[in-house]
Amino acid sequence: MPQPLNKEQEDAVTHTGSPLLVRAGPGSGKTLVITERIKFLLENGLAPSEIMCLTFSEKAAASIRERLELDEEITKKKIDISPMQISTYHSFCRNFLLENTMSTGLGMHGGIVNRATFLVWGLQSIDSFGFDEHIKIGNNAHEIIEAMIDGISTFNDELVSPEELEDWVAKKISSVDPERDIEEYDLVHRLDNMCKMYKKHVEFKKQIDAMDFDDLVVFSCKLLSDKAHDNVLKKIQKRFRHVLVDEFQDNNYAQFSLVQMISRDGGSGAPFDNITAVGDPDQNIYRFQGAYTQIFDHFRKAFPKSREIFLKKNYRNPKSVIEFSSEMIGKDTYRTPPPVAFEAVKTGGSKVNVVECGSDLAQAMYVKDKILEIKNNNPEYTFNDFAILSRKQRDGLIIAQLLASEGVPVKYVGKTDVHRSPQAKFVFSLLRVITDPANSMVDITRVMQEYGITEQNISRVNLEATKRARGRDDGDHAFDVISDQNVPDLSQKGNVKEIHAMLSRFIELAKNHTVSDALYKIIRTETNTYKAIANDGSIEKFIERSVLSDIISSAYDLESIMPLATMRDFLDFISHLHKFDVETDRGLGTQEAVQASTVHQSKGLEFKVVFVVDVASRKFPLKDTPKEFYVPADLAKGVQPVADPHEEFLREERRILYVAMTRAIDHLFVTYPTHYEGNKRGNKSSIFLQKVNPKTNANVDFTTTPPLASTNVSTSFGAVDIIKNERTSLAVNQMQSGQYQSAIESIMDLAKIRHFEKNGNLAAFNAGGFTIQSSGNIDGLLDGTISQRKEFSRPHLSVTAIEPYEKCPKQFWYKEILNVLPEKKDAPALTKGGLFHRIVEDSARRQLAGKGPDDHKTLLKELESRWGGEASRAYLRQPITKEEEDKESLEPALESFANWSKANKNKIVALEHGFMISIGGFPWKGKIDRVEMTPGGDIVLVDYKTGGKNKVLSQQQLSESIQLNAYVMAARAELQKDRPFGIEPGPGEDWKSKKVVTASFFFPEKNHLDTDTNGIQLSSKNSTGKADGQWYDYQVNDTDVENARKKLEAYITAIQNGEFEPTPGWRDPCDWCDFKDICGDAKIA
Repeated sequence: MPQPLNKEQEDAVTHTGSPLLVRAGPGSGKTLVITERIKFLLENGLAPSEIMCLTFSEKAAASIRERLELDEEITKKKIDISPMQISTYHSFCRNFLLENTMSTGLGMHGGIVNRATFLVWGLQSIDSFGFDEHIKIGNNAHEIIEAMIDGISTFNDELVSPEELEDWVAKKISSVDPERDIEEYDLVHRLDNMCKMYKKHVEFKKQIDAMDFDDLVVFSCKLLSDKAHDNVLKKIQKRFRHVLVDEFQDNNYAQFSLVQMISRDGGSGAPFDNITAVGDPDQNIYRFQGAYTQIFDHFRKAFPKSREIFLKKNYRNPKSVIEFSSEMIGKDTYRTPPPVAFEAVKTGGSKVNVVECGSDLAQAMYVKDKILEIKNNNPEYTFNDFAILSRKQRDGLIIAQLLASEGVPVKYVGKTDVHRSPQAKFVFSLLRVITDPANSMVDITRVMQEYGITEQNISRVNLEATKRARGRDDGDHAFDVISDQNVPDLSQKGNVKEIHAMLSRFIELAKNHTVSDALYKIIRTETNTYKAIANDGSIEKFIERSVLSDIISSAYDLESIMPLATMRDFLDFISHLHKFDVETDRGLGTQEAVQASTVHQSKGLEFKVVFVVDVASRKFPLKDTPKEFYVPADLAKGVQPVADPHEEFLREERRILYVAMTRAIDHLFVTYPTHYEGNKRGNKSSIFLQKVNPKTNANVDFTTTPPLASTNVSTSFGAVDIIKNERTSLAVNQMQSGQYQSAIESIMDLAKIRHFEKNGNLAAFNAGGFTIQSSGNIDGLLDGTISQRKEFSRPHLSVTAIEPYEKCPKQFWYKEILNVLPEKKDAPALTKGGLFHRIVEDSARRQLAGKGPDDHKTLLKELESRWGGEASRAYLRQPITKEEEDKESLEPALESFANWSKANKNKIVALEHGFMISIGGFPWKGKIDRVEMTPGGDIVLVDYKTGGKNKVLSQQQLSESIQLNAYVMAARAELQKDRPFGIEPGPGEDWKSKKVVTASFFFPEKNHLDTDTNGIQLSSKNSTGKADGQWYDYQVNDTDVENARKKLEAYITAIQNGEFEPTPGWRDPCDWCDFKDICGDAKIA
């Protein structure tokens, strides 16, 4: 049961008659107000499909949707909220643009390209931008490009186009006087140069038919404000009768502009009362993404008749945390304070702990020891209840390492450095050999080490190569040596020969395949790199697999802007990418672990115990680096900041600390060191702390800890590695000080560690006759490092994702739990299938709009025009015959579709209908390709299946199909809505009594009776237009539907209980399994 609403919450939930602005501080029940307001709107006549809720993260959107789905009142009334638009801005805009491609002309066939990829593009294209003498390029090229890319994003956030910027520069550049205003003179010339890159950036995205995330919002705003397509705006205004905005303080100008257009009356253009914005100006910490502090003033200006409500009660934080954090944020003299002070609902609670530590290591040890102490004294706490928050990610690493060395699970969310991963290092060695075999001695050495060549033999190979290279300039000759193995005393010639054969094979592989294909094969199937860690469910190995997947993803990123990229291009891309400050999430789902992350990554979360670390000068606030490329005041469209740029920077830094402090439910620790290793200068606490006098503050317990001398703390993240490095350092120190007995114990510890690394336990460790025992605590330490296993943590599943579990639960485990890459990646097949779906969907949409069905010739023209742009990229390194064969296979498939469309008497009801239904208390989602209504008023469902030329399905298989029966359940639920499938029922129409009678699989590529031996279609004699052999119709049966429901309930229960026992060859032979090469239970026919 949700908590009862307080007066302010009740007022916000039930408000009507004007736009609503809710100022909701930390722990004030913001999400509760949003979900209860949605329920209020539903109770007052709005359909779920008429409500839009926009937020800033998929996690937040999922949380709101989940609360609604599990709500007792909604469940009791059987309200299906799946049609409700609860999503991020980017998700909504992407779907909106795809729905309106005929109005925009945008295909987005190149997809969404991320910031990191454009950073590398900018660095590689820097010579083409034509920068003048006002931009000095040296070793700072990557800094200039990063600043300009971020500047371009800022201009996008303000909806300032390259043309507008160019006009502004043209007017200013001739009139600005450097002697009167040197700052404006420099800005105008900097923006003149950035404009050159801005234009090239736009041109390049058009060329590759791709977008970045900013474009999704920008193009949506352009379409909605385009008078030539005013019907699009009116349609969406009519569709959404109420818009809710979560985390309103994080909106940028473009996002708020989008919301304003949707929430205005399409006829008069006047503000309508259908908008609710909920946010907290004190938690505005995303200025780097365009958020601006004056957005609340902007709302008041845009909606002058709006009502404001302040949620004053804080249900999360102890009274001391509320008062201390409020005092700290109150030092911002430009801040508009809330109308009244926050009230603490919780009584009692400990004071805020501010701890001055003598060194950064002392800080790390304090946090580590305090976590273990609190956990020991509070057995009800889990490790999920602890968080270590820092301003920069690397500041939390040493604490995470110390916790890991004690066997404490740590979720370290931060930058994935592929160059630290052992598997990644080996992969890059292989790629460098492939790219330049004549100059690869160092990398060939690493490869030989990996494959067990002894140090003596490696030395012999390298010595021979050095002799051959002496006096020559054609390479280091290591590759030649392993080719002929003509080396004195080489005792592993056969092994070396195999290594050369493998490398030669990889060189050919890279020549004849795309970078992503070659990488995929090298990582996944051609070496043991991935297979060696594929069956390990530990967190560490999950991270290693993620790193390898990231490498492959980087290849896809490169190919999105450079389709003909070579392996050398890829290595350059990775080296450039490493220069930029690009963070990737190493979060591990819902595993129980202490979270070590930045404050930004903790936004929206709460923890029982929070440590805010490094709250010191030069750390909090960070050093202010003024932006060189910003929107000038006379070009800006949003409400301007109240303070100068430096003061705005300090204001945001203070807010970031405020957000960190207010994550704490029970205990808050704020720590800072007075000395950092390697820095002779002493250190003070942050200026933000100094201004609230923590030593004498009534809400604070102030303590100090002495400094600790530096120890050899490993840079590795693995707990076993940390223990090994500590024991190695200890053994050396003991030897140097003459403590030989203790040194031998430490060496015995190292022997145990080596055995543990190899076997994962100490069960069969043999001391080899030594009577000296290892140290007393090594067994416990190593047992503590046995990592948590990856568990099922998906918030929902696709109904098609359950098919592997039906066949073999272990196959599902590999795919959905461990995220293991499949043995084969068939990009062309996926591309071909996707293209068929899009062509027939577009054709059906034209039919739905009132046009007649397309004939075969029209569909072939569509195939011809779209193949080059959408499909050909996947075939770049495929034999030309493969591309021709796949393209030709779609021709008869499209003819089958055209014949069926022409003869089909049914009416199209919906296309690509997405749904989410709850079965067994778990959300299942899916997408029905086509929903039709027969002349008699019954409902028919169709699912397209490309491929499957030899597919044969029995009636029993159809009746037991989880997919088809789930589609039936979803369609039946949809029919009970007031606007089923988004359709307003006509007078006297009763959709709720309609029946779903048939669900069909359509295999258009499958040979059938109406084709000759070459697969060429002759004619269709079936009056329905359905070619024999291509259609499998399931006549819906209530018993079958109920059996499928029970199966899904049983499957999700088994999955949540961790039941993944293999059933090799039960329904399908293991020969067809994507994971047969790594599964020890596979039975190959």
